[in-house]
Amino acid sequence: MAKPTQSSTSYLHGPIMGHINRMTLPGGLGLLALFAVDFVDLFFISLLGERELAAAVGFAGSVLFFCQSIGIGLSIAVSATVSRALGADDQDKARALIASGIVLTVLTTGLIALLVWVYRDAVLGMLGASGYTLDAASNYLAIILPSFVLLSIGMAAGGVMRARGDARGALWLTLSGAIVNAVLDPILIFGLSLNLTGAAIASVLARITMFAFGVYKLHQYGLLSWPRAASVRANLPNITNIAVPSVLTNIATPIGLGFITATMAQFGDSAVAGFAIIARLQQVAFVALFALSGVVGPIAGQNLGAGAYDRVAEVLTESLRFVLWYCLAICLLLAVLTHPIVLLFQASGDAAQLIRWFTFGLSAVYLFNGITFVTNALFNNLGAPKTSTFFNIMKATVFTIPFVWVGAAFMGAPGVLIGQAIGSILIALAGWFWCRRWIHTLAS
Repeated sequence: MAKPTQSSTSYLHGPIMGHINRMTLPGGLGLLALFAVDFVDLFFISLLGERELAAAVGFAGSVLFFCQSIGIGLSIAVSATVSRALGADDQDKARALIASGIVLTVLTTGLIALLVWVYRDAVLGMLGASGYTLDAASNYLAIILPSFVLLSIGMAAGGVMRARGDARGALWLTLSGAIVNAVLDPILIFGLSLNLTGAAIASVLARITMFAFGVYKLHQYGLLSWPRAASVRANLPNITNIAVPSVLTNIATPIGLGFITATMAQFGDSAVAGFAIIARLQQVAFVALFALSGVVGPIAGQNLGAGAYDRVAEVLTESLRFVLWYCLAICLLLAVLTHPIVLLFQASGDAAQLIRWFTFGLSAVYLFNGITFVTNALFNNLGAPKTSTFFNIMKATVFTIPFVWVGAAFMGAPGVLIGQAIGSILIALAGWFWCRRWIHTLAS
């Protein structure tokens, strides 16, 4: 086994905002590269001039988001448990937790990938896909789903990198996949005329690259070991105590997204295509918030392990300050770039209308989504994962379904986005209030 080549970075000293900025910037750049590839995928598909293919990407994206949310939930559990072990300076415990976490990841994601692969046509039909659009989305999923296990292991490795404070390693994990995808996309989509199939193949090869890089880094840290049955049995309860609620928390969001997609489908392929463009646009535009959600957990986890409760409270305060200023800047930028975005994707009809609704105001909802990202991450890492599950399930159901349904009934396709925004605002404020109370309880 390789000797550790780099000591884990401590979050126990120094300004909290300094740690947030230092870890969020490279994490955001890595995710930006990854999200930008999806963004470019959809751009290339739009250039083919078939609105049905763009809609197919939207339907398939909802299914993949569901799968990836499970992988993210498992990686959060691995990161949370490992960060506590590192905070207590227990390398052997961290190594055993990683091995057990990989076993849980392989078993869980392998089963999910198989079930979704078998029933993908039925799932796409439930979302509202039909005809040529359904066939294209089904073929896309058939190619990409088998790589889900490898992607999930790579994400778990990324969680360990963040827990260790290895910002550069976490950045290159995502960059490696993004570079492979970006290089192969135009070759496969246009050069070999594989269209949507080419985009799927490129994504699979990118996931394989991320898996290989993640395993290599774990070996470099000296934290990679073969799982032992006794160790797995001993560690699984600790991991699953976080993994189960964390997974439930994360899959609640794509379930709500599935309802939104199905509701949008009643307004036609143009509306679904517009929603798909917005989904990828907001990933790129608000990438730092997604990165932040993976950063605040390990920072809070290490300080919790060390009993530094005042610094745990500061993580919440400083994170929300980061969310506020970042969202104000991005929302203004989106408003200015509205017309170029519409032209870039050759959007028209409902698609163009939805993009304008988003960039001219509804993008501001990400201020509240950012609050939810932060509070959920803190709940998961501060011993209250069930609370995170509760808030996410409430957001995906009670604070999404009725609001979206009413919005669609009275305002059509834009009403779907408006209803979703109202529900997100209400649940974010409730989560923020409850998170403050929980941190105060821990300190007491």
